[in-house]
Amino acid sequence: MQHDNLADKLIETFRVKVDLTEDIDVKGLSPRSRVYRVKGFPKDCEVYILDCEAGREIACHPHIVGEGLAELALSCAKDAAKAIIELTSISEYDKDAIVFEHVLRAAPGYRLHEALREAGIGFREVWIRPRYVIPSYRAHHAADEKRIEIVYEDFSELPRRELLIVLKPDTEASGRTGRASLERLAEVAEEKNSALEELIVYGFISIDGLKTIYEAASSIGFRRTYFFAICNLTALCHNLYDMPLYGPDESYYSEKRELRLLGGITDYETFTRFLPEYIPGADQPGDWSARQTTLYTGYNYEPGDIEKHLTNSINLIERLWSISKNQEWFARIHEEAIRRELESLRSVLASYRGQKK
Repeated sequence: MQHDNLADKLIETFRVKVDLTEDIDVKGLSPRSRVYRVKGFPKDCEVYILDCEAGREIACHPHIVGEGLAELALSCAKDAAKAIIELTSISEYDKDAIVFEHVLRAAPGYRLHEALREAGIGFREVWIRPRYVIPSYRAHHAADEKRIEIVYEDFSELPRRELLIVLKPDTEASGRTGRASLERLAEVAEEKNSALEELIVYGFISIDGLKTIYEAASSIGFRRTYFFAICNLTALCHNLYDMPLYGPDESYYSEKRELRLLGGITDYETFTRFLPEYIPGADQPGDWSARQTTLYTGYNYEPGDIEKHLTNSINLIERLWSISKNQEWFARIHEEAIRRELESLRSVLASYRGQKK
């Protein structure tokens, strides 16, 4: 089956929305990178998708970890920085009014702060670590919503008596930790008589997470929110954790033994670029903290858990293969992508284990 015909079939089967985007010209992007505006959101909520090769590599290949992940994240962030400078009003703000909120441990791994500095944007930095009280890997169910606590914060650089524009990169699945981070920032800003004007969110972002963050931002006083999503606005699985472009919801199937099909929002051209490499149902950011070599906690630095991420990715892909392989929509291109990725994951896992001996 030709790729275009297969793409159309998959878009229809999984109800992927590919008719909401318009191409936006942004100067200086990497070759083959594109920025798309997503239509259909309120006027004070501007949503963009950054389609770049580095982002697709991260999303499609969970075997990319450590330094390889860091390099791709910086490449993606450099494109994002160009888009942010051109499409938002950040350049109109004094550097003392630009606040970069680092959500620990994982969000600094997006490296947006480095890319913006390289592009000449100065800012103040604040730090916060919201954490699920119970282990949260693939388990962000609604019953656990109140189990988020702030275990570290440093708002000492938050300016007094300023109109603020805030940057907050992170993985936004359910949006709960993002909401907690912003609500705490708003409390400190009020204590310092500063007002929240505009918010810029960047990273892997689900449709549900976007809605949660937008509603939270509006309720605490931001008058405009910008979202820059890597490659797509993802669907969100039953476990409120996995963020697929499209595919079966493995967490729902494991619990209900029923097949539930999910689809996100992207541009048609982006979807076709994903087709040869993406495994339907796979979580695009993966466990973002575990994929990194080193993580800052606010108090010290801790190692990521790359071996655990690789093992979990192998297990998830094998389960996705099992529940997908007999479905009518499942194509040879999917099986080939699965076999390649499993081989790469096992190879990288063996090399990490070998380093410990």
